[in-house]
Amino acid sequence: MARPETIVHLALGSNLDDREGYIQKALEALAAIAVSPLRKSKVYETAPVGPGPQDKYLNLVVRLSTRMEPRALLKFIGDTETNLGRQPRARWAPREIDIDILAYGREIIHEEGLAVPHPSILDRQFVLVPLADLDPEFILPGFKETVGRQLLRCIEVQGRQDVSEYRPLPAAQTALPERIRYISVEGVIGVGKSTLVRALCERMGCMPLFEEFENNPFLSDFYKDKSRYAFQTQMFFFLSRYRQIQDVFHQQDLFRPQILSDYMFAKDKIFATLNLDENELQLYYKMADIMERNLIKPDYAIYLQADTKTLMSRIRLRDRPYERGMDEAYIESLNQAYNTFFHYYSGSPLLIINTNNIDFVRNPEDLNLLVETIAKVPEGVTYFSPTSMGKK
Repeated sequence: MARPETIVHLALGSNLDDREGYIQKALEALAAIAVSPLRKSKVYETAPVGPGPQDKYLNLVVRLSTRMEPRALLKFIGDTETNLGRQPRARWAPREIDIDILAYGREIIHEEGLAVPHPSILDRQFVLVPLADLDPEFILPGFKETVGRQLLRCIEVQGRQDVSEYRPLPAAQTALPERIRYISVEGVIGVGKSTLVRALCERMGCMPLFEEFENNPFLSDFYKDKSRYAFQTQMFFFLSRYRQIQDVFHQQDLFRPQILSDYMFAKDKIFATLNLDENELQLYYKMADIMERNLIKPDYAIYLQADTKTLMSRIRLRDRPYERGMDEAYIESLNQAYNTFFHYYSGSPLLIINTNNIDFVRNPEDLNLLVETIAKVPEGVTYFSPTSMGKK
């Protein structure tokens, strides 16, 4: 009989050499014993505790479910630290990687070499800050107050210590607000979604997520015979988008946490409504309603608009083989459907950009204007209709 799953909280830290690399590898090792994906706090840079000059630590807290019993988990952690190159040193000395068990379910353990909850949690802001970030309402076994309250009490007694969020970005880049972790750029075929995503990722240090449209084996046949190939084309895109989003947010690089995508999963229904017959649509909605619940939704949406003639001109200019017979009436129907979808969209801040009169591919001034506007992340729904700054 398998051991029941137990929720465990672990603290990770590193202040030697490639701090990011040590932590990322430790997370990959921990993922191997987790029953479900790890949940992670933000990463914090903290002043070292102890004597002598040292570099600052990177610290974070992770939560995972495991079937390992406490002693086996402790051994696994020790082996992981050794495998990653941790060298034996005195207490408070610098560390390549340090992993501590903060809590193991609701158990209270006092054994030789194993004390859980960790006895020093309440005196260490470099642990309490990420723990409260991850689970502010969590109550440590044997205590009555949440870790959020425990952190406030610790700050009242000790004063605020040197613990600040770690978010490396090249100085020349434009940063999105930290609260924005997942951004979707949307629009009808030919409007320039992927091109803009590439440019924004380069400027803002985001991780790109591109739709795998070229891998759809039914797409070229769909544009020749929509009624015959609509369901196959739709389901390939549906499952591909679902898998991509699940994989990216499960494996996401901890130190580049912002994802910028050239599609939004929810818009999949636009194509389904336009192209599927009644029976196919009913089956599609049953699947979509179930699967969409498991996906992370964007924190910020950008909708690129253009009139149908502009879209057709851009489609012809890029000259993809399977788009050469594109039906203008189909693009017009898509355009209307997209406008309706985003007219009622309320899932996040939404920036609607009319791209008819700008060329952010050829005119750097136009791209700079878009980057500046997008980085502000206006609240609610904001309309932006710029005129090209690159025109003579």
